[in-house]
Amino acid sequence: MGDTILGSIRYVRKDEKTQSDEKGYILHYAAPPGFPPNNFTIEPYKGIQMHNLRTAGLKYEDHGMRIASIDSSQMKPKDFEDDEWIETVYLPELHRSLCAALGAQGVTIFDWMLRKRAASFPQRNIGEENEEQAQPSLSAHIDYTTAELDGRLDRYFGKDRARLNNQRYQVINIWKPLEGPCRDFPMALCDPKSVDRANDLYIVDEVFPTVANEVFQVHYNPKHRWYWVPDQLDSEITIFQAYDSEKGQELAVPHCSFDLGAAGSGIPRQSIEVITRTSNRWLDKVHMASTKSGKKASMERFMSGKRGSQEADTTERNESALS
Repeated sequence: MGDTILGSIRYVRKDEKTQSDEKGYILHYAAPPGFPPNNFTIEPYKGIQMHNLRTAGLKYEDHGMRIASIDSSQMKPKDFEDDEWIETVYLPELHRSLCAALGAQGVTIFDWMLRKRAASFPQRNIGEENEEQAQPSLSAHIDYTTAELDGRLDRYFGKDRARLNNQRYQVINIWKPLEGPCRDFPMALCDPKSVDRANDLYIVDEVFPTVANEVFQVHYNPKHRWYWVPDQLDSEITIFQAYDSEKGQELAVPHCSFDLGAAGSGIPRQSIEVITRTSNRWLDKVHMASTKSGKKASMERFMSGKRGSQEADTTERNESALS
């Protein structure tokens, strides 16, 4: 593949009937009769130019994204079906990669998710293989608003939050395919320097039966500059920023998957994404939170891994319905 390719990105627009002062929302459960399940629409924009991140020469400290390597020589896709293996093998190896790539000493992992594309995605046929799995996310978004992240860090770290506030830290996303080269719905990253944060970001409440999560969806802007990693290998991780304790979300990277169209090939994509908090002090090894029963867990998740997968699955269904 060349250094650029044309792709399609899904952006959000407000429904024409939505009041200008009404906050965006989407319900991840059956809405009461007559109550709209959402008040915004996602629509595709075609002909978006995707640039090669490998050859772009972007610096992580300026643009919040980069590629790094991970030792995947002993990792097979089927290994990722075992949560315990992910926690005891993959996450520690990811910790080593982050330390090498970013110079981080402290890495706290507090969320991860597997995605396995169903063959008919984005339409998806009931009963087909991986139909119940989390699917690629096709709409441009940032996983957290600053307010949402602040609340989550309080829940994740509790009394240790005070120590966390005494040092600089970042919240980052790490994404990789389970097999490579990835030519099926790869990850797309928008240069945060090309985002008009006052006008391009749209706050949305994702509402579940017992909780609401506040995220950023993204409005189309022709100035957006998008990147992808051509033929990303399973030995490569894509790192991109969500928050910096000194800069806030100045370099938070909008992201999503995109269809390569005729250039796409290979088996349906399977991938893992991880969200971490990194620092240069406080922790010198991967932090594994514990449940109240004392059983080791990969993180003190706001939502469990199983629930998280199911909720993400619902998100994709709603995105497909809206697009």
